[in-house]
Amino acid sequence: MPRITTPSKGDVEKGFAQSRHILEREYEVGFQEHAYIEPEVVLTWLDPTDGCLIISGSVQNPHRVRGFVAKFMGCPQSLINVKRAVMGGSFGGKDDVIDHLACRSALLTHLTGKPVKFAYTREQSIIESCKRHPYKMKYKVGLDDSGRIHAIKIDILADSGGYAASSPFVTWRSSVQAAGPYAIPNVHIDVTAVYTNNSYTSAMRGFGSPQVVYAHESLMDEIAEYLKMSPVTVREVNALRQGDASITGQVFDQHTVSAHEVLEKATASSEFMAKRKHYQALNEKGGVYRYGIGLALSYRGCSIGAEGVDTSTALIQVNEDGSVNLSTSVSENGQGLQTTMTLIAAEAFGIEMSEFHFMEPPTSVIGDGGSTAATRGTMVGGGAIIDAAQKIKQRILSVVGESIGATHLEDTLWQGGFIINKRDDSQRIDFKSAVNKTKWASVSLTEYGWFVPPPIHWDEEKGCGSPYFTWVYGCQVAEVRVNISTGKTDLLHVTAAHDVGQVLNPVGFEGQVCGGVAQGFGYALLEDFNIEHGQVKSENFDSYLLPTIKDIPPITVIGVENPDKAGPLGAKGIGEPATELVAAAINNAVSFALGTRFNKLPLTLEQVILGYNLKKPARQSELMIEPENKKQVLRLTDITVTRPKTLIEALELLKSDGVTAIAGGTDVIVQGRMQTRAMKLVDISRLSELTQVTEDAQTHAISIGAAVTFNRITENPLLRERYPLLVQACHTVGSHQIRNRATIGGNIVNAAPCGDSIPPAILYDASIELQSHRGVRRMSLGEFLISGYKTQREADELLTRVILPPPAKPGAKGFYHQLGRRNALNITRQSLTALLEFADDGTVSYCRLVDGALFSKPQRLLDVERCLLGQRLNQASIDSACEVLDKLIYAAIGKRWSAAYKQPVFISMFRDHDGASVRKITRRTGRERALHRIER
Repeated sequence: MPRITTPSKGDVEKGFAQSRHILEREYEVGFQEHAYIEPEVVLTWLDPTDGCLIISGSVQNPHRVRGFVAKFMGCPQSLINVKRAVMGGSFGGKDDVIDHLACRSALLTHLTGKPVKFAYTREQSIIESCKRHPYKMKYKVGLDDSGRIHAIKIDILADSGGYAASSPFVTWRSSVQAAGPYAIPNVHIDVTAVYTNNSYTSAMRGFGSPQVVYAHESLMDEIAEYLKMSPVTVREVNALRQGDASITGQVFDQHTVSAHEVLEKATASSEFMAKRKHYQALNEKGGVYRYGIGLALSYRGCSIGAEGVDTSTALIQVNEDGSVNLSTSVSENGQGLQTTMTLIAAEAFGIEMSEFHFMEPPTSVIGDGGSTAATRGTMVGGGAIIDAAQKIKQRILSVVGESIGATHLEDTLWQGGFIINKRDDSQRIDFKSAVNKTKWASVSLTEYGWFVPPPIHWDEEKGCGSPYFTWVYGCQVAEVRVNISTGKTDLLHVTAAHDVGQVLNPVGFEGQVCGGVAQGFGYALLEDFNIEHGQVKSENFDSYLLPTIKDIPPITVIGVENPDKAGPLGAKGIGEPATELVAAAINNAVSFALGTRFNKLPLTLEQVILGYNLKKPARQSELMIEPENKKQVLRLTDITVTRPKTLIEALELLKSDGVTAIAGGTDVIVQGRMQTRAMKLVDISRLSELTQVTEDAQTHAISIGAAVTFNRITENPLLRERYPLLVQACHTVGSHQIRNRATIGGNIVNAAPCGDSIPPAILYDASIELQSHRGVRRMSLGEFLISGYKTQREADELLTRVILPPPAKPGAKGFYHQLGRRNALNITRQSLTALLEFADDGTVSYCRLVDGALFSKPQRLLDVERCLLGQRLNQASIDSACEVLDKLIYAAIGKRWSAAYKQPVFISMFRDHDGASVRKITRRTGRERALHRIER
């Protein structure tokens, strides 16, 4: 793709020659999926009154959709009317893919004359929609002993996928922000986007900034480490100040330059330097966890700037009863824009928000105000509202001004529902009366507002000038805990300080920051988009993981207010600045915690432990499906559900071919979309014979009905007392909602290697009971499982109950460790369940160890158990057991794609568990000796 003109300032080679230190670093980031809640939807139909084509749906830029469709259909834009709907999220992803979807739907309506609804499934959305650009970035920086940067050279390669889309604009913004909010005299930046056979990339929240913020803020920490300086100090030395010139030569004297202010507020609030010392001391003590704290600082040009036309419009209609209809050309994408626009209008007229009704206008009513993107909604939409409001206010005042002794707007206050003379507040008129008088004076109370930004200049040939008319600044601090055995990183706290001009809607402001942090968390740690040879492998949210609410820590949000003269009521924007910082801050925190630098995102479990990522070649479950059923179909096939009233009736139904029993039904959609044949389901969830937890009066064994849900297991007092490891494992399944539906029987029959309830059930010597019209069979759970997704169950058999004998060693010490990539909704990466008892002499007298998600099925680690029995738990015995375990794992999975991670990590989990047991025994022995001395 042709290179864009990128910033060049000063003489970079001369700057390097004058520098005392030269550092060169490389950084890399991957794709990121938008993951909006609502996939793309478009509806088209012909208006029966005038024959115009109506388009509605999740449209982010309605006028551009109209232009695309008009050109595609060969008709004038006046015959197309786009009615946008409130969207369930976009983050830039619906900025251009909707153009093409609308063209397809419009063509079908044209050919058939019928209304058409075009709705994507999640798989279709992920496969066809754009992604965030992957970047490979090379940084070379020259410094003096104080840490001041004299020169920087940056070379960026961006993966555009098969189409250019927004790549020229995304990469241009990257070039403008690539060096960070720092005063650097000599700069040269090259950004090149290349065509590939990967998913095409385009606009996503941040629009080219999260990639470069990650790079330049990682670099700043590396500079600090190299010069043995504080990360705060190196930024203070270089950060832009009032009147400084940016890397493009723009003199920052038209807005408040608050880089130092946000840095100071974020580091002070988070106690950054004190926390660094505290975490360093914790890390020196050793243990499984390491703690870290890191920060990132950024600036961002507001709105579209030199990328293109940056105007916007609004429509206000004041009704004779004083109520107001309000519309803008910027749209509600789920970000709360309607509320913010209403707040601005209410402030302008001095009346309550309840008097306003915001309407999403069609393209036939409102002018083209561009896309709702680039953190421009508040500035340009609000600016247009202010313009329209001022015009209407002047008209009202032309009618009622003499009655209050003020005929100029600057002489009035509009507040509390009144128009007030500033010089004499006793002279006033209520807003509704003023509106009524204006109407009867035949003066229009309807007006369009038009926002035109302050002038800027960009020299395309030289790559310099003023790319944006104003800027925002932000600083975020992240605190993390890293498990050095597994690579699991937990985010403990985030402090976010953002200068947004003026905070208009505190709730909306905090929501944007918290949402941005969550999205940045996923970018930093979880969201690993897998594409091989141009084929998307991460087709759904089972393989492309998003953070859950349990992954997001407390967030301290600090609003820094420096009102901007270019913004409505002094406001600027927060949507994108909130998400561009946290990945860099997390990377710096993890690097500090582990004492090693990472140069590639995301920091998955494998990336942290191995230093590289592992790509799963195909789903294990798909490999075990018959070839004709491997491909997921787009829609569920026919489903019939029968609900028997008794167990006997259910067993009779299962005699028929192709009938499947369901209880919780949590896998019905997944499995149903793997096949094309009709599904015949028998719902056993309400059969009383299968929904009870009972105790045998003679043997004291506990029987758990197969349709008992996981939440019922976790809440049962008897199970909690006798089988705590089973309860703990069941509590890790999915989410609370899933545990309300999912059953222990379904988990066992599914026989996934990662089934959470299976390892502790095996550990407690569980057996299962199968029933059919032919009779009853009973066997141990270990015998029932053959391999992954395969069991001894015949097609007409129903697993009816799980039987747990009384615990063999009630006093044994138990341990359950589930490793997942996130803190909820996990598919277990691997787990270890253990039960140990010790003799009086400290030797292991009882040992049970069961793996999860390690082998083809959960099973006892018999060789390791034998190795530990009769031994004292010490370094030598643990090392010996680890050698046995290492050979056992290698023989079973040594050639699998996942073995490079799973083998050492499982051994570490085992070692950590036994080491913890040693410490407990040591503490217990110490207490016993102390008591013995006291007794003597």
